[in-house]
Amino acid sequence: NLIIYLAIFCVSKIMLSELLNPKHVIFDLHVNNKKHLFQELSFKSSLIDKNIDEKKLFNGIIQREKLGNTYIGNGAAIPSAMLENVYNTFVLFSVLTKPIDYNSEGNKAVDIICLVVSPKQSTSKHLYFLSNFSRILKHNEITKKIRGCDNPDSLKAIIMNFHLSS
Repeated sequence: NLIIYLAIFCVSKIMLSELLNPKHVIFDLHVNNKKHLFQELSFKSSLIDKNIDEKKLFNGIIQREKLGNTYIGNGAAIPSAMLENVYNTFVLFSVLTKPIDYNSEGNKAVDIICLVVSPKQSTSKHLYFLSNFSRILKHNEITKKIRGCDNPDSLKAIIMNFHLSS
């Protein structure tokens, strides 16, 4: 059982590590509200990954958000979308210049965003990444450390040093 656990743990770390490309981390993103945030995330994602259509991503994020608010706690949210013509899961981490109203229960403000975009046909993988990033960002000490980051490598180190078994 320990060997199976370690194998799953190592695969999880490798998969998360591959998604945390330094080009996919934006610090000091300035947005005025939730809609503006989704527009900026869609625009920046389409610049990074040419398979991502900005308008389709924006609409996908909005449709997902209509199913339920993606605020997870500690000032963090994990908006997501599943799109056609996307062949690999894409993650864009953003730390906002100032928290915004995310229309969450209790009117909690958000300043840490982890956008997850997956191929339409990869539901289980999509849910796997959402689950892992949610587990990481639900820890108050992690979000505090992320707010103190000033470069993509330090953010990646914080996330990769988190034990998914916690």
